Amino acid sequence: MELSEDNDIGEAYTDERISEELERYRNIVLSACSSLGNLQPISVPDQKVRRIRNERTLRNVGGKQMEYVPSEDCLSSLKDIKRYIQMDEQGEGKLVLEWLGNWNILESDIIPIFIHNAKKLMAAAKSKNGDSEWDHDIALKTAMLCVELFVFTTWSMDSEPEDVKAKFIRILRSYKRAFANSEAVSSLLSVAVMFARKSANTEKEAMLIKGILYVFRNILAIPDPFVSPSSSGIAQIESHDMLISVLDKELAIDFFLTLASSASHNRYRDLRPTLLDIVYFIFYRVPASALFEQPKVWFKTNSNGTRHGRHNDFGGVYAVSTGEGTIMPVFSAKEVLEPFANLFKKRNKVRKPRGTEDGLVDQQWRTVTTACIPILRRIAATFIESCFNPFVGALFEDLKTAATVVNDIMPRLLYMSAYFVDISLANPEIELGCTCVLVQTHVFGQIMRNTSTYIELKRWADLEPVMYCIQQILFALGRMRDTKLDSLSEYVLSNLFYDGDALDLFVKLCRVYKPTRNTRAFLEQVAKLTESFLMTLKTYAQSKAGMLVKKRVKKRSSKKNDDPRDDSNADDKEHAAAESEEQGIASGAEDNDKTGSAVEASSEGDSSSEEQLVERAFDFGKYELAFAVSDVVKTYSHLLAPPSCIENVYPMLYRIAVTAQRPQLFFKKDIMLRLLILFDGRFSYPHRTETLDLASWIFRQYMTVITSPSLRNHYKAEELGNKLAIECMLTFLKGSRLGTSIEPVITRHIIDLLASEDQDGDHQEKESEAENSNSGNSKGKQVDVDIEQRGSSTSGTGPFAQPEGRVYDFDDINDFDFDDAFNT
Repeated sequence: MELSEDNDIGEAYTDERISEELERYRNIVLSACSSLGNLQPISVPDQKVRRIRNERTLRNVGGKQMEYVPSEDCLSSLKDIKRYIQMDEQGEGKLVLEWLGNWNILESDIIPIFIHNAKKLMAAAKSKNGDSEWDHDIALKTAMLCVELFVFTTWSMDSEPEDVKAKFIRILRSYKRAFANSEAVSSLLSVAVMFARKSANTEKEAMLIKGILYVFRNILAIPDPFVSPSSSGIAQIESHDMLISVLDKELAIDFFLTLASSASHNRYRDLRPTLLDIVYFIFYRVPASALFEQPKVWFKTNSNGTRHGRHNDFGGVYAVSTGEGTIMPVFSAKEVLEPFANLFKKRNKVRKPRGTEDGLVDQQWRTVTTACIPILRRIAATFIESCFNPFVGALFEDLKTAATVVNDIMPRLLYMSAYFVDISLANPEIELGCTCVLVQTHVFGQIMRNTSTYIELKRWADLEPVMYCIQQILFALGRMRDTKLDSLSEYVLSNLFYDGDALDLFVKLCRVYKPTRNTRAFLEQVAKLTESFLMTLKTYAQSKAGMLVKKRVKKRSSKKNDDPRDDSNADDKEHAAAESEEQGIASGAEDNDKTGSAVEASSEGDSSSEEQLVERAFDFGKYELAFAVSDVVKTYSHLLAPPSCIENVYPMLYRIAVTAQRPQLFFKKDIMLRLLILFDGRFSYPHRTETLDLASWIFRQYMTVITSPSLRNHYKAEELGNKLAIECMLTFLKGSRLGTSIEPVITRHIIDLLASEDQDGDHQEKESEAENSNSGNSKGKQVDVDIEQRGSSTSGTGPFAQPEGRVYDFDDINDFDFDDAFNT
C-alpha cells in the first residue's frame, strides 16, 4: 500500500500531535488511578476513633472521620496500572512512573488498598470458619498486585541517565517517608510472617514473601539528601533513621535477622541476596567506628591554622638568596618552606579519575541520630553472634557454584563481612569464633582468587571492598594467636605465606594505581592493606625458625655441556632461578621498564623455558626489597598531597629509602614537590616528627646529588625547577637537625663512584684511553691520580663529562664542606 501525506499512517508526528497523544495517554492512566477507590465517612465511638485515629485507612476531612474503601474495580485498575508501567519500560522517560509520583497514588491509594487486604488475609487466617475461598483469593491477588507496584515504583534509578535520576529522586524520597509508618510496615510484615511460618509455600506465596523483601530493600536503598555536618542553620533530614526506628519497633529487623540465621536452609536460598542488600542498606554510610567509638580524624586543620611542635619553635634569622642577587630575610624554619608547600600543593592534587565507577560505599559518612545508634549496635551484635557464620557461609557456597566468576554480589558480601569483623574486633565481648567462617581455607582462598581476578579484569571499584575484607581477616588472624583458635590461625597463615603467588599479589597491588583511573580512597585502602599484611608476615616469620615459600620459577633446558642426570647441577640451577625471581624486582628498582623488557626478551629468546613450582627458604628482608621500586614510590607519593593515611605511608617510605637504601627513587620532580607538602605547618597527621625527619633526610641526600652534575646524571635526578625552593630548603636543613639521625647512603666519595663506572662494560673505550696514558699504573691507582684530568675534560660520555661550553672545577667541590652545610 502506498502511503500519502494525507494518510494518518504515513503522517509525520509533529510536536503538537505528540502533546495531544501524551495528554490522551495521561488521561487513560489517570482514569485507572481514579477507579481504585475513595474516602468514605464512617461513624464510630469517640474512644475507638482516638485509638485508631493514626491509622492510614482513617483520615480527618472537614472534621469527619473518613475511611479508604477500595472500589469494585480495584483489582482490574491495579492490573491496568501494572500494564501501563510495563509498557512504559519499553520507551524512554518513564512517564507513567512520573505521573504516579506527581499524583501521589502510592501513598493515597495503593498503600491503603494493601493495608485493607492485609487485614482481610490476617482475619481469614485467625478465623475458624474463614471467609469464602473466593474472597481469600481476591484479597491475595490484590495484595500481590500492590506489592508488585510497590517494587516497580520504588526501584532504584541509579542505572538511568542523570536527568532521569534527578527527576525521580524527589519522588523516591516521598515514597520512603510514606513507608516510614508503623501501619504500612506492620501490614507488610504480617503478610510475610504469615506465609513464612508455613512449612511449605505455594509459588504465589513464595513470590509474595520475596516481593515484600524487595520492597524493604528498595525503600532502604533510597538515599537521604546529604547535608554536611559542619553546615550551620540547615536541619539535616534523616528519614533513614526514622525508617530504621519504625522497622525495629514493628519487629521487622528481627524478622530479617531470623531469616538470615536460617539462610543455610535451601528453602531460603533465593532470599539470601535480598537479605544481604537489606543488611547493607541498614548500615549504609555508617562507619564501623561510629558503633563503638568516635572516629579519629587525622587530616584536619587546627583552629589557629598552625601546628606547634618542638621543631617549629626554633628561633633564628635566615638569609635566603633568590638566585638573582636579592636577599630575603626569613625569621623561622616554617616560613622558609610554607610558601613553597602552598605553591606546589594545588598542582600536586590527585586528579579525579575519568570514567571511574562509583565506589561501593559513599565515603561521605552520614550523621547518625543519637536515638538510632543503640538500635544499630543491637542489630550488629545480634547479626554477628547469630547470623554471621551461617549467612556468610551460605552466600560463599552460592557464589562458589555460580556460573560466572565475576558478579555484583561478591563485592557487597566482602564489604559487609569486613564491616562486621571490624565491629567485632573492637568489641571484646564478642567472641572471635562468631566470624571464623571467613578464615576457613576454602573461603579465604576464594577471596584471594577474586582479588587476582579483579586486578586482571581491572575492576577497581570491586577491588576496594576485597582489600578491606583481607585487611580485617589479617587483623582477626592476628587476634586469634595465643587463644583457643590459635591452631586455626596458624593453619591459615601458613597456607597464605607458603603461596608465592599470594606474596607477589600484594606487590602488584602497590603498582596498579593510576590517578586517572583510581580514587584516593582506593589508594588509601592499598596502603592500609599492604602495611597490615607486612606486619602480619613479619610477626609470623619472626615466630618461626624457618619458612618455606612455593615459587614459580622458569626451568630452562640443559646446555650441551650440562649433564641432565646430574641432580646437584639441576638443584643449583633451580636455586639460582628462584633467587633471581625473588630479587628480580628489587634488583631492577632503578629502571623498571628495562628490567621488564629484559625479562620479556629472555622469555622470548628461550622458547624451551617452562614454569615449575619449587620450595625455597623465605627471607623477609629480601621480600621487602620487592617494594623498593619506582612504581611503589610514585604510588605512595600521591598520599602526601595532601597528607593522608600517613600511619601506613611512613613505614613504606622508610622501608624503601632507608632499609632498602634507595633514596634515589624519590629524586623525581613530582615526588620531591609532594614531599614539600609535609613541611606545611597547617597540616596535622600522625607520626609527624618521624615523617619530617625522613623527608628531611631524603632532601639532604637529594641536595647532595642535585648540586653535583656527575651524581645527578648517575642517579637520573630531576631538578625542582625553582631556585628559590632549593635555596629555602638548604637554609631549612642548615638550621634544623631533622634528617641527621639517619646514616646517609649517598656521599661525596666520587672516587668510588668513578671506579665503579670505569668497571662498567659500556665504558671500555674510556678504559682503553686511560690505560694508554697510564700504562705503568694499576686501574685503581690511575683513578686516584687522574681525577683532575678527567674532571677537566670537556668531552666524553662518562658520568663526569661536562656540558658543552662549561668547565667544572672539581677542586672547589672537594673543598666544599657538605657536612657543615647539611648536618649541623
